[in-house]
Amino acid sequence: MKQIFKTKKPDAKCSTLNANSQSGVVVILAVLMIGIILSIVLTLSLIFIPKIRSAADIKSSVAAAYAAETAIEWCLYVNRIGSIAVPVMSNGATFINGYTNAAFVPADCTAPPLKAVGTYQGVTRSFEISF
Repeated sequence: MKQIFKTKKPDAKCSTLNANSQSGVVVILAVLMIGIILSIVLTLSLIFIPKIRSAADIKSSVAAAYAAETAIEWCLYVNRIGSIAVPVMSNGATFINGYTNAAFVPADCTAPPLKAVGTYQGVTRSFEISF
């Protein structure tokens, strides 16, 4: 006795419904994945953008402090060596005499205390020394 099993072919309506439900799941998963990726990017940008701004502020502060320090060192150099070659700041920072609010001249370096004010992109730092 041979028994032959015949399988019934699914009708076209059933296979279309099955394909549509699977593509719906794929779309939902894709939307969820894009949402997760966007939320990670947004979170990281909210964390790091203030840090980048802070780093720019620190850069400006350091450049202004460096300009003020350069003026003090120049005055010490004028007093010890006698040379009057004025330093040039290549980054655009400026320095002035903190007492006269004018550019340093070699005569300013002879009478202590010295106060130098350095400025870079709107940030001002100053140093004062006595010798």
